[in-house]
Amino acid sequence: MATLFEKVNIGGLELKNRMVMTPMGFMFDIDNGISERQRNYLVERAKGGFGLVYPATHFIEDRFEKCQANALWTASHADRLSLAVEQVHQYGAKFALQLSLGLGRVSIINQFTAPKSASEVPSFWYPNLICQPFTKEEIHWMVEQFGYSASLAKCAGVDVLEIHAYGGYLIDQFISSNWNKRTDEYGGSLENRLRIVFELRDAVRATCGDDFPVAVKFTPDHSFEGGRTMEEGIEIAKMLDDAGFAYLHLDRGAYECWYNAVTTTYQERGCQLYIAEALREAGIRSPFMIQGKMDDADLAEKVVAEGTADLIGLGHPSLADPHWPKKVKAGLTDDIIPCIGCNECLYNACMSRFKTCAINPATGFEKDYELKPAAEAQKILVIGGGPGGMTAAITAAKRGFEAELWEKSAELGGTLKAAGAPLFKYDTKRYMDYLIKQVHKHGVTVRLRKEATEEEILRAKPDVVILAAGSKAILPRIPGCEKGNVVEATTLLSQGIETGEKVVVLGGGLVGCETALMLEAQGKDVTIVEMLDQLLLTAVHAPNNDQALKDMIAASKIKVMTSSELTAVEKGKVCVNCDDGGKEIDCDTLVLSVGFRSDHSLAEALEGKVNKVFTIGDNVQPGKIIHAVHQGFHTIRLLEDL
Repeated sequence: MATLFEKVNIGGLELKNRMVMTPMGFMFDIDNGISERQRNYLVERAKGGFGLVYPATHFIEDRFEKCQANALWTASHADRLSLAVEQVHQYGAKFALQLSLGLGRVSIINQFTAPKSASEVPSFWYPNLICQPFTKEEIHWMVEQFGYSASLAKCAGVDVLEIHAYGGYLIDQFISSNWNKRTDEYGGSLENRLRIVFELRDAVRATCGDDFPVAVKFTPDHSFEGGRTMEEGIEIAKMLDDAGFAYLHLDRGAYECWYNAVTTTYQERGCQLYIAEALREAGIRSPFMIQGKMDDADLAEKVVAEGTADLIGLGHPSLADPHWPKKVKAGLTDDIIPCIGCNECLYNACMSRFKTCAINPATGFEKDYELKPAAEAQKILVIGGGPGGMTAAITAAKRGFEAELWEKSAELGGTLKAAGAPLFKYDTKRYMDYLIKQVHKHGVTVRLRKEATEEEILRAKPDVVILAAGSKAILPRIPGCEKGNVVEATTLLSQGIETGEKVVVLGGGLVGCETALMLEAQGKDVTIVEMLDQLLLTAVHAPNNDQALKDMIAASKIKVMTSSELTAVEKGKVCVNCDDGGKEIDCDTLVLSVGFRSDHSLAEALEGKVNKVFTIGDNVQPGKIIHAVHQGFHTIRLLEDL
């Protein structure tokens, strides 16, 4: 029976275990080569125990579109790649490289210039722009260039090369009938549409030899209307099965349903596993690498033991905790920082910001953010047991400070209690449980049901006070609130308050939408009332998370009233003004979710009375987990300099 941490031979390549850090975009040099920072980031994951490590996808040319990723077409690119390979190898990991022909219809040049693709189809981002099809001569040139880049990879010491043929990117646009309308030998039949994949494989063999392992990543199920179905995906897998590929790297989705490809907090564990199961049932024998929220060690072990997959890919979980494999192998699962599916890593990329992790501030800063032992003994008093407060307390304890944490409620968690309450937010609940365990493991003194007042804080005589008490919900003044059953959303979520059967949620932001979905899953009749003309306009999160949440609401029975104002509460109903006049809605419980406001009064009261006072997270202004965690971490890391 196969196990997760045994040595395994895949396509002639021996790996020390079956754990793979999958390719994700990351900071590159000005010429798109691997940067020193990216190299440090890769090496940390090799150090953390992964058997196979991928850098970001590498482009093979910039003749047809601006390179929006790493690049490999010059000796200089190869030099820096070889250094990364060398240092990854020093930790016993092997190095895989994914080569891409580009983004095609999903690339962004500008709103006036159409990208090139397999055929004349609309650009994804600007549908009025019709893509220019590649000529056969241009295809042949790209295939030849692909082989050359593969030879550079081999010379740099890369152990396995992967063809980037998935997710609606350029090669997949050739494979897919919904994007490939060609009438030459690269279009029409499935055999013709797959021609480019086999030509790329042959180009690698011609420059690297028949014994150089070549894998292919493809998408058997696009999971959107008009995209590839599993039936065709199985046919493709059959054609790839005996074609000499070291393994098939399986994926799901495309930009039309981006959350299936880059999973979010809203997907279930093992959400892409059904694809591997279907291919095995169809008789596909090739080794599989699977991904898609596989960071449950028991699930990963089961999948390997049953032969459903041979390699387990962890992308975002390796950002949250680069030492995932080592910790699992040592039985230290309570010490694993669990990915929460927030996709702040992707959001930062979309906003042209540095890519890091919301809950691991050291991601991307592996050589920058060392926690040094405290220079002198100091008592750190943290007010508030949410993500920022717990992070600050843990970090203080790690540095050797005397850390004490006060929480006014009966348990730690803060906003994470509400954020992790819906069953579909189990990732956030896991993270809250992790932080609580780490607080106790690191010897932080915890005082629950402890209200922080100016007098109590001064009596404790701390050297440093960290104010992380969060923010307060805004409670709108609505006529008749005293006549109805009214509850604030985060209170409902964190305390598990029961509602009536007919619920109106006032506010269609992130909290309101998640609350509505949770109540609908409980069988409640739910209506969202939102003043703006769309839901989630106030949410500041990754596009795939936004897409996932909107699709969940669309698939639910929740009634949505946008451009609507709730004007009054009466017994058993609420009154709403909307575009087509006033309406009365039956309502047993009104849930308020209209935003938050910070309270700075305690910080002002302590000013000049304690040596150092810092305010972090929602106590500064309502924000996100990434703000609270990073501020808590860096405030303690840099304490002596602040």
